[in-house]
Amino acid sequence: MIFIDNYIGGTFNDKDYLSPSYINLNNPKYIEIDGIYYSSLLIVNYIREQNDLIFQNIIDTDENIYISIYYEKQDTYKVIKDLTYNIGNVGVDLEKIGKARQDYEIAAFTYNDAKYIRKELQINNEELLFIYTYVTTFSRDKRDLENKLNKIEGMLRSKGMQSKRAYFRQEQTFRSCLPFMQNDKDVKEVTKRNILTNSVPATYPFLSSSIFDENGIFIGTNVYNNSLIFLDKYDRNKYKNSNMCIFGTSGSGKSFFTKLMILRNSLFGLEQYVIDPDREYDSIAKKLNASIIKIGPSSENYINIFDIREESLEDEQKGYLSTKINKILGFFNLIFGEVNEKEKAILEEKIIKTYEKKGITFEDKSLYKNGKFKRTEDMPILTDLYNELEGNMKIKLKPFVEGSFRYFNNHTNVRINDKLIIADIYELGEENIKYGLFLFTELFWDKIKKDRNIKKSIYLDEIWQLIGVTSNKEVASFIYKIFKTIRKYGGSAIAITQDVSDLFSLENGTYGRSILNNSEIKTFFNLEEENLRVLEKYLNISEKEKVEVNSLRRGECVMFVGKEHISVKIESADFEKEIIGGGNN
Repeated sequence: MIFIDNYIGGTFNDKDYLSPSYINLNNPKYIEIDGIYYSSLLIVNYIREQNDLIFQNIIDTDENIYISIYYEKQDTYKVIKDLTYNIGNVGVDLEKIGKARQDYEIAAFTYNDAKYIRKELQINNEELLFIYTYVTTFSRDKRDLENKLNKIEGMLRSKGMQSKRAYFRQEQTFRSCLPFMQNDKDVKEVTKRNILTNSVPATYPFLSSSIFDENGIFIGTNVYNNSLIFLDKYDRNKYKNSNMCIFGTSGSGKSFFTKLMILRNSLFGLEQYVIDPDREYDSIAKKLNASIIKIGPSSENYINIFDIREESLEDEQKGYLSTKINKILGFFNLIFGEVNEKEKAILEEKIIKTYEKKGITFEDKSLYKNGKFKRTEDMPILTDLYNELEGNMKIKLKPFVEGSFRYFNNHTNVRINDKLIIADIYELGEENIKYGLFLFTELFWDKIKKDRNIKKSIYLDEIWQLIGVTSNKEVASFIYKIFKTIRKYGGSAIAITQDVSDLFSLENGTYGRSILNNSEIKTFFNLEEENLRVLEKYLNISEKEKVEVNSLRRGECVMFVGKEHISVKIESADFEKEIIGGGNN
């Protein structure tokens, strides 16, 4: 039976899966492998004085290339010994040949070079290395291959490098460019040049900013060299947090990018909560079978601001009521406007009394009934607080109890169990979306804290409404707390806005700056000059990057990911555009 299995399996192994079907070595100008033509260049000389990074232009090119650089450290004692011997011999020759000889200058040049290298080794503790450099490019078309070679040769010359085509040595050079760490002896002697350690930084090859996280989602391509950008914002070893800011003017691609991230994250099974002020996410929600919760005059969905949820505290934590009061004081400040300390104390007293009448006190056990956590029907609603209030506060709350905002005055009747939840607050209108933003943010925050082991994201569109001048300190502090602590719950907070200046309008920009500083990933689509000036005050953005952001085309952005600053073109497939419901806008 073993013999039969071996016979059927044959000798095909894992290496055969990777091996090409054929390799053609008949032409001295190139190698042909599975219909692709490869041709290599040998770098045989370098300019003597070089302060720039000599490989920058070739590495940043969008041509298909392999570049391989080998460094071999030499024995300093042996080098000094050999140099001393040769310096003596050349010195004698210089005395004999005299300045009239044509080769005098060459010999003198060699003599001075040798003395300089010996001095650097002996006095400045430099070391000598041999450097070998090979460049391989490839194409499916021979004519295109020739064009690529000409282009690369020109780029090398512009940096003071002399190259030769590896005719009759294509196989050896190609092998030297593969990740085998094998510098073929047939090409080594041609490309060997010496270099001191103080010149090594000029040959540093890792120049191009790129992000290629192993478990990341595809973002797009680097604008300058077409390298692929894959981002895993949940990589705790690489990034301090998973938070993101997405800023851009209307029509710049900001919303499309956000939807694209929602779509691609859904493939990984992430829990995602989206607050939608402009009804932009309905299409993607329906295509992905997400839940859409609408709050507004025509909606029959209700969420009770007084709800205390069991997941609002983690295991072994205490203080359900005190935690809730700290949060909803901000909500009522949105309604009442700025209140002084006396009014705040009165409001807190009335809220406590409202809960007491429902049997809920600062004792956590009061939240349980018959061994189970109390339901929304056991919680007070706005009417209960309204009956406790007097004067101006009662007047301001009346629309939320008996008037046009009475849809806030109900027990919660929605269940949140889906992986993707869209909170539609479009009907609230521009003046009132802050109430819906807060209501859903508080609800989603409790959901986020429920299980630390599940990756999740909350998208806060038009976040300036909660941390800008139309908000208040309590609400802004709550949002800041989310950005500061969501990491430990396995979460990511995404701030989205086109009104950058409004983001920094509360408390001299304190909260906007805090959100920015607590976002490891900052994504800037096209921004107007006014918004760029605001960002410049709070972010380390160079003049070049300001010009770049101001001139970005639709669907392009500059991403600040940790210390990397990368210009990115957002890429999407046709089927993704169909699901999202539009192009890059």
